[in-house]
Amino acid sequence: MIDIYPMEKGEEHETYELIVRVFHKYVAPVYSENGVSKFLGMLSPDGLSQMKNGESSFVILAKEKSNIAGMLSVINENHIALIFIDPDNQKKGIGKKLIDEAIKICLNRNPKLSAITVSSSPNSRVFYEAIGFKVQGDEIDEDGMCFTPMRKLIVN
Repeated sequence: MIDIYPMEKGEEHETYELIVRVFHKYVAPVYSENGVSKFLGMLSPDGLSQMKNGESSFVILAKEKSNIAGMLSVINENHIALIFIDPDNQKKGIGKKLIDEAIKICLNRNPKLSAITVSSSPNSRVFYEAIGFKVQGDEIDEDGMCFTPMRKLIVN
């Protein structure tokens, strides 16, 4: 049974390790060397802690017992900044469950919210499309990090 919880103090390192492990397996192969360095340079356990405690950001975890199966962070109250699911737990609905919970949190913070956005890595685009996100422009290559802007309308 997977449950969703806010990331708590002390879980930053385990969450960071999950992100790095999944990133190297799925995302790094489609990024340039510069893109990999840039992504990893923007990420740290302390950065996750700041997101967790941010006024317009948060981090939630999907946990099975005490094991982290996935994570999601939102910035600016409406943009999915990070979502990573442990490889052994992919294709089990955890990503969708995290996004559904993130949308609830965003709506609680801003009941007038009409959409949530994401900058999808090439390997995640099919997942986002399957759960209702629509492409909002061409793929962008920003210093070797490739992503497609996407948006999901929220029906209140």
